[in-house]
Amino acid sequence: MQPKDAFAAVGTTEKVASSLYTWIAGNRGLKRTVAMELQENIELIRLYVESDADPKELIPKLKEDAFRHALAEGLNFNSLKRSKIGQKSTKNKPVLKKYHGWDTQRVFENAYQKVATLKHAISITKPKEPVRIGVRLNNVFELMIMLAIHIGK
Repeated sequence: MQPKDAFAAVGTTEKVASSLYTWIAGNRGLKRTVAMELQENIELIRLYVESDADPKELIPKLKEDAFRHALAEGLNFNSLKRSKIGQKSTKNKPVLKKYHGWDTQRVFENAYQKVATLKHAISITKPKEPVRIGVRLNNVFELMIMLAIHIGK
């Protein structure tokens, strides 16, 4: 599935961004900073999708500093949203069903681990098997959208 299809499958990005923005406006400190970073990454990927740019140009620009700082400071990411991932967040997408029952902390850690892996993957030269950067980016995008939906509602 292409990132453009992912937008259509989960609803408009504007709705997701609006929902997350409302949540951000009501919070302060590390929670707000982490949620802002998540929103910025989603918007950055959206820009890539709309401009049909090379994912290898986008990936180094994905941010993870706020997440890493909050992690180092001991932020309990479950305080962003205490409930577990459910059907409302995954929009019944088969590829996201594996996240049902995961807590917010685990999803954040998984998403940002994938961002770090993507940043390393683009520097792999002469792989024996192709590294499907576009597919991996799409997976991160869907995961971030799901996380934004989960937190924003």
